[in-house]
Amino acid sequence: MTGGDQVTQPRRAQRWTTVLDGTRLRELRLQHGLSQEKLADRAGVSLTTVARLESQPKSPCRCQTLARLATALAEEPATISYAGTRTDDRDGSRSDDEH
Repeated sequence: MTGGDQVTQPRRAQRWTTVLDGTRLRELRLQHGLSQEKLADRAGVSLTTVARLESQPKSPCRCQTLARLATALAEEPATISYAGTRTDDRDGSRSDDEH
């Protein structure tokens, strides 16, 4: 090899992650009358994953997992994404009764 040649290593596939609203996930699961086990089965994820995600208000998860859970609940992914459920907290807006 000469000084200008570079060896490139194969890149590993990236696993895109997001933050899920665990509290909202639990609320929606209960509204749909599902146990954690039933939701896990419908979404194609483990029971451990559902329990872990619900146990934290802001829980990191793979985007694919978020999409599977949302589909199993017949909801849009933004409905259980932390960013999708907390926009009012991020932009500093307040409701009129708080003024």
